Amino acid sequence: MKVFAFSPGKTILLGEHFVVHNAYALVAAIEQGSLVFTHFSDEDEIFSLSLNIGWKEGSNVPQQLLPYKMALDLIREEYGCSRKIKSTISTNLPISAGLGSSSSTSVAYAASVMKLVSGEVDPNMLFNIAMESERVTHGNPSGVDVFIGIRGGVHLFKKDGLSKEINLPFKIKVLLVNSGIVRQTSKLISKFSSFKNLYPSYFNRLVEASSHITLTGSELLNKGALEEFGLLMCYQHAILSYFGVSNDVLDKIVESAIKSGALGAKLTGAGGGGCVIVLPEQSKVKEVLESFRNFEVYVSEIPSEGLKVWVE
Repeated sequence: MKVFAFSPGKTILLGEHFVVHNAYALVAAIEQGSLVFTHFSDEDEIFSLSLNIGWKEGSNVPQQLLPYKMALDLIREEYGCSRKIKSTISTNLPISAGLGSSSSTSVAYAASVMKLVSGEVDPNMLFNIAMESERVTHGNPSGVDVFIGIRGGVHLFKKDGLSKEINLPFKIKVLLVNSGIVRQTSKLISKFSSFKNLYPSYFNRLVEASSHITLTGSELLNKGALEEFGLLMCYQHAILSYFGVSNDVLDKIVESAIKSGALGAKLTGAGGGGCVIVLPEQSKVKEVLESFRNFEVYVSEIPSEGLKVWVE
């Protein structure tokens, strides 16, 4: 018996970085994601097809696989399971590009092991275990990536646990343009947060302002007012650029998107590289896509489904 689990990646539509400081973020699951299949075996083994890295019991755990080994240990302790487990991980998300590849694989891995060991997947336990995995990778994650990797859809999300699903009147096509620049999320979170130490009162007001913008954006999205929503995307990119988490490549991608007829564009995720999310006018997706022939581009409809687990 093999257990399969698929968890989607994510794009943050509004509110990244500020969400770490308990502002609202507006986050959407995307069609791309990670697939894990797990079964009982003669020895413990974790293999990542995407990274071409493996681990077997009795050997040192590679740094990239530590989040999954931690999840395995936590699940084994929780359920008192002594049987050996083998898992294979793959993803069609770019690595370190702001689309939640690490959280997607962590959620899918933990869900597959939980289902194999216990016959069910407890969402709350899954969230907590996947968050422990994410802390190995990112230090102080907000939890928004793990949340959307489980739930799917489009949600307002707060680090303190508050969330609200946003219902869209129709599905929206977005472009995710990969700058090709790999960056480290934890360093960018620290860089952004250092501003709070310099100007704490000013920073706190900006956190409140970001929440206000995100709440306004969720209302516009709920109405299908894409042109107005696109304006907020551009504005928030400028704010993130001010904090030093954008760069010339990301700014030029945003410029090219707007010039080609997009309604809005912004970096998505930690910045410093990674991806830009582009909101095209829905009748002109192909035209906007044409302007990024020299980039790796992912096309996704939002909202997309969340975690799926099945047995074969």
